[in-house]
Amino acid sequence: MEKIPLYEQIKEALLGRLASDHWRPGKLLPSEPKLAEEFDVSQGTIRRALDDLVLQGLLVRHQGRGTAVTEHTPFRFFHLFRDDGVRELPQSKTLRISSNQASRTERDSLELASGKQVTRILRVRYLNLEPKIFETICVSSDLFPGLAKMSARDLPNTVYRFYEQEFGVPIVGKRERLRAATATKSEARYLHVEVGTPLLEIECVAYSHRAQPIEWRISRCLTDEHYYCNPPESA
Repeated sequence: MEKIPLYEQIKEALLGRLASDHWRPGKLLPSEPKLAEEFDVSQGTIRRALDDLVLQGLLVRHQGRGTAVTEHTPFRFFHLFRDDGVRELPQSKTLRISSNQASRTERDSLELASGKQVTRILRVRYLNLEPKIFETICVSSDLFPGLAKMSARDLPNTVYRFYEQEFGVPIVGKRERLRAATATKSEARYLHVEVGTPLLEIECVAYSHRAQPIEWRISRCLTDEHYYCNPPESA
């Protein structure tokens, strides 16, 4: 059996601590010398393990302060910009929250067993007071008990922060796939466009530590005044 590199072993140990919330989002980790002493390895080994976790978006380095657990910010996962390069935080109106048996696509995306229930959220997102995004959000009902019973008006604008604060489920990264699409009758109604209007579809799986799928989302975006850019041009 191939031996696992030492830095990978350290990374797995650190991942275990992140997954168990040993260090909360925004919390500084112990210094590299202290971690090296604790794990009885070289600082170089610790640094390589930390570097991998930084590349995965789980940790962030702060010049002069150290390495911290990634903390969610409203703009972190939103990549639509105005044509003049300005990025606006969208405002949301939730249309419906419901509980349903997971479809095949939802099961595959969230890695759920057959027969499992999911909570679906339909909402419209506004940029500069104009409806620009029609979204379908899907999460495991087991992971978010009681979410389906919430009133649509009580769901906050930034759901990732809500997931963490109310259910203890942090989102640390996501995978996206982009496609060309056209507005359905329902989407056209809420986006105030004609049926068949070109849209940008963003399919997103958001995940927690150890790449556990937490949320599957389909965003249908009107890009007549906006464009998608990831990573941001200012990064």
